[in-house]
Amino acid sequence: MRISILLDKFKKGLNAVDKIVVSKNTLPILNNVLIKTEDNQVILSATDLEIGVNYYLGGKIEAEGNITVPGKVLSNFINSLNEEKISLETNNGILSAKTNKSEANINGMSADDFPSIPKVVGKEILEIDGNILKTAISQVVFSSSYDESRPVLTGVYFIINNNLLKLIATDSYRLAEKTINIPTTDNANFIVPTKTIHELLRILSGNEKVKIVVSENQVMFLLPDMDLTSRLIEGEYPDYEQIIPKTFKTKTKVSTTELTNTIKTASLFARENANNIKLTFQKDHILIEATSSQLGNFKSQISCEVVGEDNEISFNARYLLDALNGIDGAMVNLEMIGKLNPGVIRPDSNSGILYIIMPLRS
Repeated sequence: MRISILLDKFKKGLNAVDKIVVSKNTLPILNNVLIKTEDNQVILSATDLEIGVNYYLGGKIEAEGNITVPGKVLSNFINSLNEEKISLETNNGILSAKTNKSEANINGMSADDFPSIPKVVGKEILEIDGNILKTAISQVVFSSSYDESRPVLTGVYFIINNNLLKLIATDSYRLAEKTINIPTTDNANFIVPTKTIHELLRILSGNEKVKIVVSENQVMFLLPDMDLTSRLIEGEYPDYEQIIPKTFKTKTKVSTTELTNTIKTASLFARENANNIKLTFQKDHILIEATSSQLGNFKSQISCEVVGEDNEISFNARYLLDALNGIDGAMVNLEMIGKLNPGVIRPDSNSGILYIIMPLRS
């Protein structure tokens, strides 16, 4: 293999795939990035056997070929350079990377041993603006679970139906749902692992169109210069809609910024008490309280109109802050039935986001 590539493009591609590389893996080849030429393109690939990424580069190809080299070593070397072009050449299992000022010879491994990243042969179910998708997944992914005893909760649930895309995540203590209006005639539902979602969030710039292709057990996200392939989580997602309250006894609308700042302060006093903060709703304000045996206690009122009954509820401050950080409106609605029922948090604007948080016993 002998190729020449613009250095900035090579850096971008390498940084896109390098995060997939698994350091100190028991399978040494997974520590490597695959560099190959195919169909007049240079392709960079990395996989951890669950997620695979291919990045497609233009370049001058003088001789076809392929090699795998340690991803971290190559990435550190390339990111230290600041020139226009780089030349890559293979010889007897060694990659020679040269610029006008620098040269590195990196021991590689045969590309024949590199696990193949399958192309997903399935249905292209929709195309979506990258910025919309990036915002949506950032609003829900934090609610997914890390408890492997319930695998279906360790991912984000996609539902595509009736020109709607819904993204849902829950860890049984809280739930996030994002609904997006999008033209599609296809119906599908599948669970994408949280790790894949975080990787997708990292590589999306927001300026691209993203195509989603699904097969029976895999999903592929197609971007203009790259594709990300992942296994899907098998199993049936729980009927989450049954826990969304259909009625409420108390409702208020309050400034998102003011409530967020007050909860942040209260959380300082709630850390040793399971992050427990108490919200008391009265006709013209919310009283927010937190207590610490070491630090003392905190109380603060936020003026607002409370509709319905006086009420109270206790939440995990971190869960509440995560939800408030996902709210994209100036005002937020809080709805509740009683202190033993889940609370609902949603923006006053019609942006399709909904959060459910289970109460703490106070």
